[in-house]
Amino acid sequence: MIEAVKHRIETYPHWKISEWTPDLPKGRIERIYTHWSAHDYRSVFPAYHFCVATTDGNDIVVVNTHDVRENMRNVYEAPDEPYAAHTRGRNSFALGISIMGMEGSKPDDFGAYPLTEELIDGLCLVGAQLAKVYNVAIDAVHVMSHAEAALHDGYYGTQPEERWDIARLHPEERPLEPRDGIETGEQLRSRMRGFFVRL
Repeated sequence: MIEAVKHRIETYPHWKISEWTPDLPKGRIERIYTHWSAHDYRSVFPAYHFCVATTDGNDIVVVNTHDVRENMRNVYEAPDEPYAAHTRGRNSFALGISIMGMEGSKPDDFGAYPLTEELIDGLCLVGAQLAKVYNVAIDAVHVMSHAEAALHDGYYGTQPEERWDIARLHPEERPLEPRDGIETGEQLRSRMRGFFVRL
């Protein structure tokens, strides 16, 4: 019960996506990584800085689950100090943002909490806002999915120690391939650029 309360949206600062105007601390951020949580729509986790979730009233909200300033350093020089551990080996000067959902998902079956267009747009709007504030280029070097990072670092896949978030926006029956991660990463960046030019 305590664990469930800890992960409730209400225990963190949160805003409706349409009302989110981030007041963010100054500092050095070089990269942004996108994720899904592999949980339900309403549980949020401090492994990420910002979670895009759904309230009981079905509003899309942005939840600030971790202090951005803690990743404005080389976290591996002092790994015992707090920071958001969102992307293996890539957390220094980096922000993690995540859609809440995809619990029990597989590449051919997204389960009871699949990605929705509203959640994907929410993620991309948050990414665009963060990129604007921290002057992060929305390209494949500086903004990537966890799946793309896993491809680069050799742990892409569906096994427990592997990652494929976000390699597909919709389930497909064919086996997961590296090109899924690359193409989907570019789709997410394209959406972010669309939001960026309207900010």
